[in-house]
Amino acid sequence: MEDEYLKGIWNSPNNEIENFFNINDQSFETIQIKKAKSKLKSLLFPKTIGILLGLGWISFMFMLIYFCVLYTPMSVGKFFFVGSFSMILISTVLAVFLYVKDIFIIKQIDNSESVTITQRKLATLQFSIMKSVRILWLQLPFYTIWYLNYELIVHGSIIFWIVQIFCTGLTTWLAVWLFKNINYENLNKKRVRNFMHGYGFYSVIQSLDFVKEIDNFKNDR
Repeated sequence: MEDEYLKGIWNSPNNEIENFFNINDQSFETIQIKKAKSKLKSLLFPKTIGILLGLGWISFMFMLIYFCVLYTPMSVGKFFFVGSFSMILISTVLAVFLYVKDIFIIKQIDNSESVTITQRKLATLQFSIMKSVRILWLQLPFYTIWYLNYELIVHGSIIFWIVQIFCTGLTTWLAVWLFKNINYENLNKKRVRNFMHGYGFYSVIQSLDFVKEIDNFKNDR
């Protein structure tokens, strides 16, 4: 039955054959974009949780900074405390903003859009995820210095300073290394790709692969 249908299509005028292939192209394109969107939906829950936790952490840090600025005297300890948590607060705000942006992009991907527009949105989502990861890790060193005060700086033991310098130096190196290496140019490096998989990056790559299959299908045809 199917063979007779295909023979009928083949023996029909050229415009009918063209319409037949166009319908197949559209169906395949719709299926692939649906697959891509299905993969992206797995990111919605963790990103929503990340936004809620981020907002809670922002509120907590804001209160700490607020009460510290108003009710504690000027001191070296206050400088480290307010300075460190201010940097953590700013980076967390930026990361939450990018998480909200990611959800907005995922929601905007539509089955009726062209392949080019979908690819552009997925590329934007990739860049946004990389940016949020880089920003989040930049705050790491500040967790190792917020507690410093005059007494620790002046009377801290040698062991304290060895541990302090090692922890601050290591976290600073790690934060700078990640900020410099998490980019498009290094996505082909295994350690960078493996690191980014934990942030939902693999789902975006799979979605891009589904969309790329549309171009391959059209070219092969």
